[in-house]
Amino acid sequence: MENSNNPENLKETIKGFLNTHRKAVFAILDKQGFPTTSLMLYAIDDELNVYFGTRRSFGKYADIRKQPVVSLSVVEEVLDPRAVVDMRGITIEVPDEECGTTCSFFKTKNPSKYYIDEAEDFVMFKIVPNFIRFADSRSGELKIADLPMVSAPSL
Repeated sequence: MENSNNPENLKETIKGFLNTHRKAVFAILDKQGFPTTSLMLYAIDDELNVYFGTRRSFGKYADIRKQPVVSLSVVEEVLDPRAVVDMRGITIEVPDEECGTTCSFFKTKNPSKYYIDEAEDFVMFKIVPNFIRFADSRSGELKIADLPMVSAPSL
């Protein structure tokens, strides 16, 4: 992890890592307050905001609306993961009138097959991160760096 002490270099390293992956494990709290996870397709913008879609009829929609703080992990998909990005942030529902544009942006960044975007109750969310950590052992030595957050949203 070159120049992990330089926040701009670290941000670019994290952005490059996230842009080369397509799936993240999202953790939310369910209606009973228990943690639950799901594998989700995602895309990021230049500010490391994370976008994902779901359906209003899915349980995670109500859970996220009730408790908008989510965590996610993107792991290098090899036998021995050598790099991972962990994030936490606040979810913001993308307004219906912006959903089509946001979904188009998403598809340019993540070409994976998307199964739910044609559903009538399809909705997109944006996660504004307030914590990002990059752990990297590709050099043979584990290095962990937290990206300083300039303006972290709160509830």
